[in-house]
Amino acid sequence: MKKNPYMIRVFWSEEDDCYIGEVTELKGCSGLGKTPEQALKEAERSIQNWLQVAKKEGIPIPPPLTARHGARLNLRLPQDIVDRIKRDAKEHAMSLNQYLLWRLAW
Repeated sequence: MKKNPYMIRVFWSEEDDCYIGEVTELKGCSGLGKTPEQALKEAERSIQNWLQVAKKEGIPIPPPLTARHGARLNLRLPQDIVDRIKRDAKEHAMSLNQYLLWRLAW
């Protein structure tokens, strides 16, 4: 399976009593799990199914957020904060821009 380009937001749902992996770019696309990892894996499977159905039905497929280029934002931050953000991005296997977008979208 090739790398998934869509952003998946994983969160705990009290109502559903499980973790949900939500793909915001693809309406109705999500995955559920008892752990965050399981919800993420199910969401990735759901993306593949969503894309297959969209192609078959002729539904327009939105580009991933990471494929869109937005406006530039320049910030001056203390070095210790920059170092922490870089470390966190690396721990999540994300580029700095992807990580900041992900964190800001919460």
